[in-house]
Amino acid sequence: MSHASWIVAGLSITLALPAPAQMRNINLTGAPIKAITEPFTVIGGVRELPGNKAVVVDRQEKKVMMANFVTGAVTPIGRNGSGPGEYTYPVSLFAGPGTDTWVGDPQAGKIHVVKADGKVVDGILPPEGEGGMSLLVPRAVDATGRLYYQAFPRAEPGKTPNVDSMAVVRWDRIAKRIDTLGKVPSGMSVSTSGSSGNNMRVMISSKPLAAVPVWTALPDGRVVIVQPSPYRVDVLGLNKSVTHGPTQAYTPIKMTATERNAYRAALKSSSPIGITRTVGSGTAGTNVSTTSQGPPQREIPDEDFPAVMPPF
Repeated sequence: MSHASWIVAGLSITLALPAPAQMRNINLTGAPIKAITEPFTVIGGVRELPGNKAVVVDRQEKKVMMANFVTGAVTPIGRNGSGPGEYTYPVSLFAGPGTDTWVGDPQAGKIHVVKADGKVVDGILPPEGEGGMSLLVPRAVDATGRLYYQAFPRAEPGKTPNVDSMAVVRWDRIAKRIDTLGKVPSGMSVSTSGSSGNNMRVMISSKPLAAVPVWTALPDGRVVIVQPSPYRVDVLGLNKSVTHGPTQAYTPIKMTATERNAYRAALKSSSPIGITRTVGSGTAGTNVSTTSQGPPQREIPDEDFPAVMPPF
């Protein structure tokens, strides 16, 4: 059996909800109609429900809560643990079919299903073997319940993974089909230590302030990609054809010590996800474990930063 230990340091998971069918202008300058006074630490997502309620994920507190804008009350949904109706490390949520809310839990390796009454009733287990899909939460969910991932590279025994780009993957649970829709630059770097044979430690980390695309899925299954270079919006169609939007002009901001130090400070206060994968060629298959706290962050030298800030 071969072993590969993977650690993801400073991994920033971009969480995106499906875009609305129509654009709405929201005015936030006036007084709110209702407000929840109970504080949250780090909100990982909010999903509106009928009856002036909302499901809220607090990533820092590792909690899922129901906020009632009629009464102002905030009540817990489920609890931390590994049993029925429990979760380990909820980091995001998505609008599932109907009024179901899907809560991504990378440490548990599943997506929890939360009903409108606040009950955690089930867990969706992503298929394994597709670029680490079972490790990370989805990026988006479309109107039919198909899930969209930015797939992590596979760990091949004794080989350094190529992390220059990552696949945009769609999982259709009903049809039991996984489609690769395209690839996007990852903005990550890789380093290895240990033997290149049976034991190899692979460190994958985000490049500081790298200009990388962000994307989400529309309700009909098209994928919208915001490109940093050239700065524009591309649409990946249902037949995988790409429509390029017009290039947007902008004035790049020079990278200074202020931006570099702000990034370093934000990274130290973050909670990276450590991922260890044991890759075997026999019946043992692939074993996966995750921790909510990764290894200590290294000090990033100035030369690792780009000359200018990314456009977004």
